[in-house]
Amino acid sequence: MFIAPIIILICIFKLVPIGYSFWLSVMKYNIVDPQDSTFVGFANFMKLFGDEYIWKSILNTVYYTVGTLGIGIVLSLLIALLICEPWFKLQGMARALLFVPYIMSMVISGLVWSYIYQPDFGILNLVLGKLHLPEQKLLGQPRVAMWAVIIMVIWRDLGYRITIWSAGILSISRDYTEAARIDGANWLQEVLLIKLPLLRPVAMFLTVLGIIGSFQAFESVYVLTSGGPARATEVIVYNLWREAFAKNNIGYASAIAWLLFVILISFTLLQMKLLYGEEEGN
Repeated sequence: MFIAPIIILICIFKLVPIGYSFWLSVMKYNIVDPQDSTFVGFANFMKLFGDEYIWKSILNTVYYTVGTLGIGIVLSLLIALLICEPWFKLQGMARALLFVPYIMSMVISGLVWSYIYQPDFGILNLVLGKLHLPEQKLLGQPRVAMWAVIIMVIWRDLGYRITIWSAGILSISRDYTEAARIDGANWLQEVLLIKLPLLRPVAMFLTVLGIIGSFQAFESVYVLTSGGPARATEVIVYNLWREAFAKNNIGYASAIAWLLFVILISFTLLQMKLLYGEEEGN
């Protein structure tokens, strides 16, 4: 009786929409006249294999994920290691200032960076002009537009990752580092041989959530590039949105959503197996 209300809420807002999305994925849904919808079986799923834009959007998403996670996690770890050093006296202020961008919505962050990248009056080209360097139109060049998005996302998420890393670093007992220093270990050896192995669960936590978040990326691409130029920044969720709300192809968009679910659950299970498999082996 006591847990019945939350179970009912989960069913209404989680389980029912999941089941409804699967029903939509096997239908040719008529958004104007739902009664005119027709059952097509797994035709929408079969269409995925021949859709070049789907696979391009998946590759773009992987590229986006590797860029934001690979650079973001390493950079945040280095800054967290620096901030958590005993001689660093402004730890609280530094973490607070670095965390400010994360509390901003992605839409606001995207708008700010769109003005930075603006080719005519943006800060970036203003600085480049002062340095006598050629102006750049980053958001209009297919080869670099994705990196423009990645840099913005790294900047926004940096404070959050630093906070998580800092919590993990500060939880490590000083007995380990003090014993290592007595044995003659330097700072780099402490980090590589003591801190990094103990921070493995933190790294896995950030990686799992980072991959899930990156594969669900939408606002950053929508605000900065709208998937362009030439679909160079179109990630899978933006492709889903285009099919559902620009083309009114609800059934096919639901099939894309289920493809995304399979990809995410596969990544998560693989990462969890690698983490807990190593722990059991140890």
